[in-house]
Parts: sequence; C-alpha cells; structure tokens
Amino acid sequence: MYDIIGDIHGHSKSLEKLLRLLGYTNNDGYYNHSTRKVIFTGDFIDRGPSVRKTLKIVKAMIDNNAAMSVLGNHEYNAICFHTKDDMGNYLRPHNKKNTRQYEQTLKAFDNREDEFREYLQWFKTLPLFIETNGIRVIHASWDFDAIKYIKHTLPNHTLNNNFLLKSKIEGTIEHNAVEHLLKGKEISLPENKFYIDKDGHQRNKIRIKWWIKIHEYTYKELIVNRPQNIPDMKIPNEELQNHIPYLQNNMPVFFGHYWSTGTPKLQKNNVCCVDYSIAKNEKLVAYRWNGEQILNNSNFIFVKNVD
Repeated sequence: MYDIIGDIHGHSKSLEKLLRLLGYTNNDGYYNHSTRKVIFTGDFIDRGPSVRKTLKIVKAMIDNNAAMSVLGNHEYNAICFHTKDDMGNYLRPHNKKNTRQYEQTLKAFDNREDEFREYLQWFKTLPLFIETNGIRVIHASWDFDAIKYIKHTLPNHTLNNNFLLKSKIEGTIEHNAVEHLLKGKEISLPENKFYIDKDGHQRNKIRIKWWIKIHEYTYKELIVNRPQNIPDMKIPNEELQNHIPYLQNNMPVFFGHYWSTGTPKLQKNNVCCVDYSIAKNEKLVAYRWNGEQILNNSNFIFVKNVD
C-alpha cells in the first residue's frame, strides 16, 4: 500500500505534518509506517526555506526502505548545473535565470559543498519512473515510447553519464525522453502567440494534458493549468503525430510537476496529479492508494503550507 506525495520544494515542516497525518512516525531516526510506504514524485529542492532538512527526511526514508522516489526535473537540473560536458561547459548554464531558480538550494548548502555533492550522487540513483504492484509513478508525463527506450537502455532506469550528456543535446532520443518524462509533453503555439508563465517567463509552447486524445481539443482546452491568452482554435495535424493518450485500461499513474491549485481531484479515474503548489503557499498533497485500479477523489490527503 502506497502513499504518493507530490513535489515538496524545500517545505520540510509541511512534509512532516503530512507524514504524521498519514500515520508515519519518526521513532528510529526516519519516518516509517508499519504497513505502508511513500512514493515521492521528486522535486525536493529549490524554492522553499528548508531544502537541506527536506533532503535529510526523504533520503533517510528511502535509505531505510520506508519510501521510494522518482527523479524530478529540479534534481535533474541540479545534476546538470554541476556537470561539465567534454568541452568543459556546464550542462545547465550558470546564467541569471538558472541560478535564481536554484538559489534556495545553493543557500541551503553554503559551506556544505561536500555534503551536497553526496546528494547529487544520490539523485543519480533515483529512477526516471516507477512501475510496481499495479501503479506507475512519473514526475511529469508517462510517455510510452520514452519508457520503452529507457527500459532497453538503462537497466536500473537511472541516469548514467553517457545518457546524461546526450540528454542535453537537442534532437537526441535521450533529450526527448527527459523532456517528456521530467518536464511534460509540449506543443508549439501558433506563430506570434505566447503566454507568461508563473515565473514571469515568456513561452511559445504549452504543456499539454498528455492523458487525453489531444486531437479532440483546442489549444486553450489542452493546456495544463491554462493561463490567459491561449488561442481557442484547433491544433494542426502535424502537432498531433505520435501522441498516445493514457487510456482507461492502463494501470493508475501518478505524477507531480504541474502546479495545480484548489481542491485536489483526479484527472481521470486512473490518472492523478499530486502537485498542488506548496511552493506557492498552497498544499502538499498525498494520494492514499490501497490497491484500487479505479481511483477515488476521497483518497486525497493534504496539508496547507506551514513553512
């Protein structure tokens, strides 16, 4: 039996409150439950006030078999921020935008660089996806082609150096796999159309509701957590090629990443997002899974931000 917990982003007090609410106790130096296990959707770091403590809690649980986790895009970004390519350039450039997004983590480990290097190595042990005992867990989107390639290429479904280097080269299979699994499927907006995201950045691509048949919807209907100024027009056929929706006969899939708000609810009866914007003063959410193949909105458990 699993409790799937969404993106934490350095909010350790909220995490501990949620774990206690779920019946986990910290009697042995880590939170555990006699009959249940947590599965985290990644994104432990950045944004929040207690990144270091969050990592301590999560890693201790995983090390003691009280939890599992997939790799989040923020952990992937951290690995790339500290990894150089064959030309000596960092895989994630140290520009103003990237450094600002990463500043809470850098601050948390100021004068503790050796400790953080150990966490970076630990991030590489987190699988890109989990498929176990009747459920699937991914950080952003379940892409069947990418999953198939990773099963064939990465025996433990974890990053190796060769895959990591290729994943930063646009157009490679590795790049596309990471983009889809950790950041979500995207399609381009019509020419000269854009929107401003939650961090104030201008974007001309939208993250789509990958679990539905996208040819039946407009851009405005298809975007996840739709902002303003998205065109309400049909999507060209070339944008729809090779898209495989997540059908009702597939096992339940859980994911984070998408900054949902409001009352937690299912996307479909086998599709569940557990990220509810804790870093934007919303909620830290868990879905309490008891073996059911048809999910139920009554199984959401959450706490409001207390950090």
